Amino acid sequence: MNIVDLQDMPDLVTLLQEAAIYLGKDWPRDVEFSSISEDRKLFYLRGTCPHCGHKASFGSINIPYEQGTFDESGYRLISGAQCAGCNRYVLAIIQQNCTSPEHCYWSLVAHYPLGTVNHDVSEDVPEACRLDFQEALRCIEAKAFNATIEMCRRALESSCVQLGADQKLVLEKMIDWVHSQGLITTPLKNMATKIRLGGNRAAHPHSDKSLTEWDADAVIEFTDEFFNHVYVLPAKLAKIDFSKPKP
Repeated sequence: MNIVDLQDMPDLVTLLQEAAIYLGKDWPRDVEFSSISEDRKLFYLRGTCPHCGHKASFGSINIPYEQGTFDESGYRLISGAQCAGCNRYVLAIIQQNCTSPEHCYWSLVAHYPLGTVNHDVSEDVPEACRLDFQEALRCIEAKAFNATIEMCRRALESSCVQLGADQKLVLEKMIDWVHSQGLITTPLKNMATKIRLGGNRAAHPHSDKSLTEWDADAVIEFTDEFFNHVYVLPAKLAKIDFSKPKP
């Protein structure tokens, strides 16, 4: 989309209003300024999209709002920008930094998602596990860290049951059984144990410090990796067969 195709796009005030409710949320931060046109009416970013989670470029989609003057260090441009991968939007703020009149460069100040952050989980993950993990992702977006870790534990237990473990067993025994059947490796068993212990800790009050965002991020990562190895990668491998040459 270029800046002449904006008849159906919301104006900048609407974009600001939609972005404002997400200023306290968490999303991928590895986005950076890429380039800007000579007339300063179009600029590009690059990095991980907070909506689809893929590496992509983002092009501004409206005439940027100008803050400051061109001869002033710290001149800013504010515009909506569109992910080239999923076509969803972010609000972007870039800034001109000048060490001298002859030496200026642009940098990204901030970017904010418009709409909800991506909660997609691969369809290869069984539904019960997937729904529990998606709830964990919604919890961490709301900074509910104990709830995040508890839901990851629940997602893990759903996975053990799906893999054939007896529902009457405690989760520790379920994990042992799944491992004994060769359904998960020893590193995955250790990862599952971390998730289990984190969930136990999150479910009960303790006298020492509370669980933090760092803890919740770690358990989210462990759960994602567990599902990736148990479900997603095997499904991908099953779709590829190099045993016979193609005709």
